[in-house]
Formats: sequence, structure tokens, C-alpha cells
Amino acid sequence: MPKTGKTNQKFGFYKSLCCGKEIVVPEGTLFPDCPNHPDVNTVWKSILDDNVVRFGKRSTSVAPRFHVGDQVTFVGGGAQSGLTGGVVDIIDGFLDHIHRYDVCFQDGTSARCFGFELEPIHNEASMSA
Repeated sequence: MPKTGKTNQKFGFYKSLCCGKEIVVPEGTLFPDCPNHPDVNTVWKSILDDNVVRFGKRSTSVAPRFHVGDQVTFVGGGAQSGLTGGVVDIIDGFLDHIHRYDVCFQDGTSARCFGFELEPIHNEASMSA
């Protein structure tokens, strides 16, 4: 596992073994000290199980978790937590290929959300089908 001062060989997301602090380390840069423990030689573990993160054209298409018109509840933190609404647009991240969802909430507000911030609303009609 990489340590403080070693050159990173690939872009990735890493977690310190001392306290679990998560960081992004670009390829070719030195691994830093843990921000929470600046005077300790830190060991970093890849969060992605050593899978290489590659930018560019993806080899397979990943279907979005939600579709326009889906009813969802915002389960992320902040002012919108617990609000329900509908997906009005889906955005595919140009660099990371992670879908974002524009959601219009019932109170008239809207937000761009990641899929993990949303939960589907299952009504009885869709449950019995």
C-alpha cells in the first residue's frame, strides 16, 4: 500500500488507515500526510479495490438508476432531506460517467442530485405489477 511521500502511479480515491480520511490523489503526485495527522507517516488504501479509474470513452454503457418522470425522495443531507419530487432530467457526467438527476420537488424547489441521494417512491400499483 502507498505511503506518504511515494509517487502515485494511477489516479484514484484513497483512504488513510489511521483514521479513514478519504482523498483523491492524481497520477504522478506524491501521497500526502493525512490531513488529520500531519506529522505521521500515513498509509493509504485504495477505496476502489485497486481498480484503475480511466477517463475517456467507456467500454460499456451503464443505465441510469432513475428515469425522467420517476418519483423519488431525497435522502441526502441538507434542506431538501425528506422532500419528494420527480426526475425531470438526467445528466451523464462527462469525465466520471456518473449520472446526475435534476429533481423538481413538490415544494417548488429543485436540485441536481447523485443517485445515492435519491430513493424511489414505490406506489401500490407498481408494487403489485
